[in-house]
Amino acid sequence: MSDKAVPPDVSRQMSSALAHAVASGYRSAARTLPTGGRVNDLVDAVLVVSVRTFTDRIEHMRAEMARFGIEFEWVFDFDPPQITPELIERTFAPSDLRLPHQSAVLKHIATWRICVERGYRRVLVFEDDVVLSRRFTEVLAQAVHELDQKGTPSLLYLGCGHNRYVEGTKRSPTMLVPGGPLPAAEALVLDRESCVRRLQWLERNKVTRPPDWLLREVDAELAIPHFWLRDPVVEQGSMNGRFHSLLDEKRRGRGLIFAWLKFRWDRLCHRLFGGRTISVDDK
Repeated sequence: MSDKAVPPDVSRQMSSALAHAVASGYRSAARTLPTGGRVNDLVDAVLVVSVRTFTDRIEHMRAEMARFGIEFEWVFDFDPPQITPELIERTFAPSDLRLPHQSAVLKHIATWRICVERGYRRVLVFEDDVVLSRRFTEVLAQAVHELDQKGTPSLLYLGCGHNRYVEGTKRSPTMLVPGGPLPAAEALVLDRESCVRRLQWLERNKVTRPPDWLLREVDAELAIPHFWLRDPVVEQGSMNGRFHSLLDEKRRGRGLIFAWLKFRWDRLCHRLFGGRTISVDDK
């Protein structure tokens, strides 16, 4: 499969703390799709957050997107070497965030800007270690249909984080389930209005949290509801033993075999005993 560069079309100076959020990247060639239609018909853009030097993850994502025929665009801006002290000063308040975490935050914020500046109604954002379920397209189509019926700004989380599940999902008559605290940010559906509100928040505030906590706290303040899926369709490769974690030193120290075993054990326990649930009210 060959990739081609996509020229950035968001290039004007911004007056906010993050001035140049441009997604430079590639598109994958469309392939035969699983049942459920075409992912690119459900959203205006698919954005993959990664770092130029992460060659193993880049190859993984090219293969994973090709498996579902998904046309996508890399978000490579704000790799750690690109981040200036001035940008950090403008964007972040003092905290325990290290440069890799700050890079991840800036890349996620870049996806919000892309959605807003290009006038997209809805975007799908992946981090670079996602593994998609065979039913991904089918479930996403149903979830997007339900989002359309609600017609309000929101965030849709497609994964299960650390094998966490929303309380009551098994009894839900709908694919969308009102969510508790966001456990990760590896697979999200964002809409334009919610992105506008987050960017306005950034004009007034500085960041002290990694991407998932940032979305958790900002969206709670802005009254942007989060939805999970009754049937999660994304796993995180840094959780299920496919990749070493790049941001969590504790998990990285335990190794891939431990991660592989723990992820599957936790999932089995959830399926057999119904544990590892998050209360919708636990915010």
